[in-house]
Amino acid sequence: MKKDELIKNKNISKNLENMKMDILEKLDLHVTINGGLSTKELINTIDFHKFTEDSLEFLFKQISDNKCTFHGIGPFLKRDGGWHNIRERKLDVIKKLTEENMRLKKENLDLKDLLEHREEFIKDHCA
Repeated sequence: MKKDELIKNKNISKNLENMKMDILEKLDLHVTINGGLSTKELINTIDFHKFTEDSLEFLFKQISDNKCTFHGIGPFLKRDGGWHNIRERKLDVIKKLTEENMRLKKENLDLKDLLEHREEFIKDHCA
């Protein structure tokens, strides 16, 4: 094995070491929701782990080659330059998108409430 390849493999291992199942579950959902994005585009939209292009592509290959090992995560397919979660059926995608939409709406309402309370506090105590 060449020195460059050894360094690349070491960097991939370092990037993926100690990865927990929750990261894989988030990745599965993220690729489902954002199907069709390239490796680079996925890396730019993922906020739960700092993947490299090499580590993400390596992980996708491992998940796809070892489907039973990853407990329902993936498998992933690269088609027309973009990644897709091929396990997901359309109804599953709709359900997951609906759940994610509800979660984001609740998060938005919580933030709105927090800002309203902040404004009331400022009005009551700082005016």
